[in-house]
Amino acid sequence: MVIDYREKLPGRAAYVCPRTECIDKSLQKDNLAKALRLRVRLPGAEEFVNQLLTAIQGKIKSLITMAAKAGKLAAGHSAVMDALEKGRVQLLLFARDVSEGTREKTAIPSSGALRTVTLFTRDEMGMLLGRELVGVIGIEDQGFAHAVWKETERLKNLINDHE
Repeated sequence: MVIDYREKLPGRAAYVCPRTECIDKSLQKDNLAKALRLRVRLPGAEEFVNQLLTAIQGKIKSLITMAAKAGKLAAGHSAVMDALEKGRVQLLLFARDVSEGTREKTAIPSSGALRTVTLFTRDEMGMLLGRELVGVIGIEDQGFAHAVWKETERLKNLINDHE
């Protein structure tokens, strides 16, 4: 069994909502085997959730990379501050290990209604953008910002359900 998070793989499929209770229910009593009409080797709920977490994080990383390639992303404190002052930022993404000073300096009064997300490390965000360390990213396109926000909410809900 493979998680087809992007819904692109050929073959039979069964939808399972990305919530722990749905995953647990689907893995019980041959529910997936019945839905797929064939015998399948089922992973444990823990393994399934971990695969799903990895897939969601991969999707977020892909969206960030696409936004960068499209020129719809500001990376680093100076670039993000410039984009914020010009009103272009739709979503702020902070690294988990960014300093409180950077976080406070970036939180300008006009960004009060601006959505913010904390995810990945400075090293991981830097690797996505081909740089060394990146502590803050500003996504400037509404579509990319909405997609990243939606995926991070899905990720948070799955993590909260799982704990």
